[in-house]
Amino acid sequence: MAKITAMEAYKLLPKTNCKDCGEATCISFALKLVSRETELGKCPHLKGGNLEELSDKVTPYVRPVEIGVGGSAIVVGGEEVMYRHELKFFSPTKIFIDAGDNMSEDEVEDRIKFAKGFTVERMGEVLTLDGLALRCGSDDPKKYGKFVEKVSRKYNGPIILCSLNAKVLGQGLKIVGERKPLVYAASRDNLGEVGGLAKKHDCPLVVYSNSLQELGEMTSSLGYDKIILDLGLETTGSGLGKTIDRCVMQRRLALEDVKELGYPLLGAPAAIWNNSKDPVVAATWESIIAAILMDRYASLLIVHSIEPWSILPLLTLRQCIYTDPRSEPQVDAGLYKVGDPDENSPILVTTNFSLTYFTVSGDVRKYNMDAHILVIDTKGFAVDTAVATGDLSAAKIKDAIKEFNAGEKVKHRKLVIPLFASHLRGAIEDETGWEVLVGPRDSSSIQKYLQEKWQT
Repeated sequence: MAKITAMEAYKLLPKTNCKDCGEATCISFALKLVSRETELGKCPHLKGGNLEELSDKVTPYVRPVEIGVGGSAIVVGGEEVMYRHELKFFSPTKIFIDAGDNMSEDEVEDRIKFAKGFTVERMGEVLTLDGLALRCGSDDPKKYGKFVEKVSRKYNGPIILCSLNAKVLGQGLKIVGERKPLVYAASRDNLGEVGGLAKKHDCPLVVYSNSLQELGEMTSSLGYDKIILDLGLETTGSGLGKTIDRCVMQRRLALEDVKELGYPLLGAPAAIWNNSKDPVVAATWESIIAAILMDRYASLLIVHSIEPWSILPLLTLRQCIYTDPRSEPQVDAGLYKVGDPDENSPILVTTNFSLTYFTVSGDVRKYNMDAHILVIDTKGFAVDTAVATGDLSAAKIKDAIKEFNAGEKVKHRKLVIPLFASHLRGAIEDETGWEVLVGPRDSSSIQKYLQEKWQT
């Protein structure tokens, strides 16, 4: 859990209740500070030793590291717990597509377009990719420099410069250093040269080793804190198990405040392509390994496949892992229009659990139907749970009809309720005076149901 309690943070604050931070009192500022709802810099009167001590204590065990600049910058890391139910995970895993200077221009162009343009909407959230990892396959600084320059003109998102050759990385940094790319990677053999380049350009740096002890020694010797760790990746057999063990151990040590290892993790499942000649097999296993790494604390992934079927599961898994387990994902209660409904269109009743609402509205759109959807505030519970807890009730539906002026939107007085709420039918009719129709078990059947049942 967090390093410091709200009361411990309060003791280090000025305790003047000056409101300059935007909060009414210092204790309210302390409460928001430890729950990551405000920033330490918003207190202008905190100075000296108290500032240093509090800064250290509110810095997450896994330090946040920024890649890029301005509006395109992303943050990785910033985590404080081993398991999401202890608090939550804060910074969703970033997914980068690789491209190399040994690829054809057409292939590189396809990868740029995919990284920029691949999006999918799920539960009201638009899921996207996060950046490009530019590999040097030629080991030629000049060729790599030209490659980086071409890509940087067409792509303005976050970039990783990938090589173990300091001269190659230096050439890349001459071109895009002001964009603060992630420098990959410093190893035992090139630590001084590559570390020096990262410091010179003030860029984040990947430090690579498959030994936790060696990683700790290297990060300590650097005297630099913009670091991401790569523990190495073995993609087959017991080696994969060892990789996962290292990931888990690193997170445990970070949470024990071993500062030398308190950095985000990078994983490169793209490495699976080195061992497979079949692109379908490679893309499948890459997706599986990427999912495993995401589930075991990887803050950044580099993947090679640009097949939507291999990328989509990762985006979906990421969305699931990085929701807040302390509250159900939900939409605001209200009367929503789907399509172009009029006074004769049906009113479908559902709950405000995000997955339920977006499933229902998505099915209505899929069949090009026009409908009103009356969303009841059920605290984010799905239909069956909301009925069981009383959060979906006749009284709440009556109140929603009044609050959202449903009677003014249609000339009929009919509602369609979910099948799992069927036993509320009589009570709803008594409370509201509206006729209640019991809908299908699943909204995928809503088109056929309304064609057969809906009449005004």
